[in-house]
Amino acid sequence: MSDTMRILSFESLLDITLKDYYTKGKIFEIEEKFFYKPGNESLEMNFNGEYLRTPIGPAAGPHTQLAQNILSAYITGSRFFELKTVQIIDGKQMQEIIKKPCIDARNVGYNVEWSTELSIEEAKSEYIKASVLLQVMAIELGISDIKDFAFNISVGYDLQGIQSKKVSEFIDDMKEAKDTETFKECIVVLKNNIHEFKRFKSEDISKISSNITNLVTVSTLHGCKPEEIIDIGTHLITNKKINTFIKCNPTLLGYDYVREILDNLGYDEVIIKREDFDSDLKYDKAVDIISELKQLGKENGVRVGIKLTNTLAVDNRRDVLPGKTMYLSGKPLYAIALGIAAKFAESFEGNIPISLSGGIDKNNIVFVIRTGIAPVTFSTILLKPRGYINIKDIVGKLKNENFSFDRLDIDGIKELAEAAKSDVNYKNKGDGRILEDTLPCYDCFKVNCGLCVDVCPNRANIKLYDDRFDAPYQIVHIESRCNECDNCHTFCTRGGFPYFNKPTIFADSEEYNNSENAGFLSLGEHKYQVRNEDGIEYVYDAKAEKSSEGKQIDMILQSLIKDYSYLLENK
Repeated sequence: MSDTMRILSFESLLDITLKDYYTKGKIFEIEEKFFYKPGNESLEMNFNGEYLRTPIGPAAGPHTQLAQNILSAYITGSRFFELKTVQIIDGKQMQEIIKKPCIDARNVGYNVEWSTELSIEEAKSEYIKASVLLQVMAIELGISDIKDFAFNISVGYDLQGIQSKKVSEFIDDMKEAKDTETFKECIVVLKNNIHEFKRFKSEDISKISSNITNLVTVSTLHGCKPEEIIDIGTHLITNKKINTFIKCNPTLLGYDYVREILDNLGYDEVIIKREDFDSDLKYDKAVDIISELKQLGKENGVRVGIKLTNTLAVDNRRDVLPGKTMYLSGKPLYAIALGIAAKFAESFEGNIPISLSGGIDKNNIVFVIRTGIAPVTFSTILLKPRGYINIKDIVGKLKNENFSFDRLDIDGIKELAEAAKSDVNYKNKGDGRILEDTLPCYDCFKVNCGLCVDVCPNRANIKLYDDRFDAPYQIVHIESRCNECDNCHTFCTRGGFPYFNKPTIFADSEEYNNSENAGFLSLGEHKYQVRNEDGIEYVYDAKAEKSSEGKQIDMILQSLIKDYSYLLENK
């Protein structure tokens, strides 16, 4: 198996999206009944001059790395996307650094990844394709006739890297992509495939915006010096003339306060180190930095704000993820992020843009946005059962509320931060028991389970209907979309590894030869290289008349050819 995911061409993305929708009533395994339908106008906001229909969406992480992930978040209600961080170390270098598995979200969220596994060129291409695809599908699905979302790029982790040619060009191309090869390719593909659409018309192509973003978030390493943060912010504001948010670390709240919150919520097993707090940016200095950059932004005609918060560095004592340090997100980070938000709101007298991420879910989203904090993003909840569908649940909580984003409610944020410290919704519920691996190649459930489909950020698993099996739905894995993050294993009700155990679609011979999975490789001319669950290999000819009764792998392939031929094609 390979733990390196691959990107889809824009033509393939478009083909899969349209065929999924018009033949299956779903897109990337998200059924139409879970699509978000706009309704509450008070959710709309003008954010840095861009129209946001809803001020929520995925935080920088596994859900904003690939174009299909971003589309999956969009159709379920997201309109603000924090794209995964890029830095000078990228591509194969980063893939070698990030060991797998990299995600453990059984209870709270832990990860050992921090920036995109793609090269900067690949990341840029994905973000451009995603922006175009969202604009196209908004019209095609009858969701919006205008661009109603915003992208927020993230760059790190030091000034030298951010000033490098490839990161500098990345920022420029994200501000204006019309001259990039990817944007030009998207337009050509749309023109060549205009007959495939039902609502999107040729005249709509000229309306597609090539301005991918006007906002960057500065992501810095834990322990980054104050002078470095000021220099990075100054460079982005004065040289790049881009709206700039500074991502702050949970350490701003101080070791004792953070330790108290963790203990009160029952996270005694979370080990934080005082020296990490001592070496990190202090709150008073952070206020000075934001004040200085805020004034600089005013002088340069751009907006400066705060992103709360980064993940929390903790000792790795769990024997699940590799390495000595892992990064905490999710439930306990909610109270910590709000604690810092309360301090900043008071220090700036409510006059500072704050975007917040940390343990956001349907239980707290209304209360947070009522305070004027926006946009609000989330990641850990999307790694839980239901996956992207959780976004619809979150935005659904906002449909009957009225909001104002003019100014922060200082007292409201303080009250919410205090309540969060003992909120039962964010107390430690434990990890649950570790299940023995009993996952078979076929018939893993007798009812419509599919947890491994929903929780995959990259849409690397599908449910295939085939009533010839004991279970009406079978799981099929798509190798090229998988980076072995392990999240599907975490929630498998049979304790297994779907990316190892399930019949697999391979994109090319390299993928096929590097795997021992049962699965299929298209050879063209209706022929497929097949490996069954016992490791026996042969060529299957879809045109030949032969019975496959009792040959389960052939039955799976037949159903794929019938219902998902476009996933077997290599484009």
